[in-house]
Amino acid sequence: MKPEATPSSCLAIRRAEGADLVDVTALWTALLRYHAELDPALRLRPGTETEIRKLVRGSFADRDVAVFLGFAAPSQSPACASGLCVVQVDRAPAIMEEPRRGKISELYVREEARRRGLGTALAQAALAHAREQDVRRLEVRVSTRNLEGQSFWRALGFRDFMDVLDLRL
Repeated sequence: MKPEATPSSCLAIRRAEGADLVDVTALWTALLRYHAELDPALRLRPGTETEIRKLVRGSFADRDVAVFLGFAAPSQSPACASGLCVVQVDRAPAIMEEPRRGKISELYVREEARRRGLGTALAQAALAHAREQDVRRLEVRVSTRNLEGQSFWRALGFRDFMDVLDLRL
């Protein structure tokens, strides 16, 4: 599958597939490590790459999940992804007026590729996918400690919806 061009001529986004297992696993692992630096409750156990790879394979097999890869300079190195976005469609119980909602569960751009529009392009791909799936609302959970992430999502129009509280025992 050929990457789709985005408004910036040096960015490309495409849907990930099975052959992208290594790239997706590496980016997802980097995202998890980034979160672990923000909060010790999010630390990974040693040797979790095999488990992360299983999660990625499961995402590829799930019809309600779309994984997108972003390329910061496809003309220079099209085989090396610089960003990742995972969007999922959740179906509501029949009692709800809203039949389904979307959730962006992961979005990550390698540090060297940030501030070039790649994160926004990945988020836009997720939004387009959600619209194609007849989703009317998209959620994203962002750590209160992730100020950069909070700012990013708010700039795209996301607003407070529900507080998630925790109690560490």
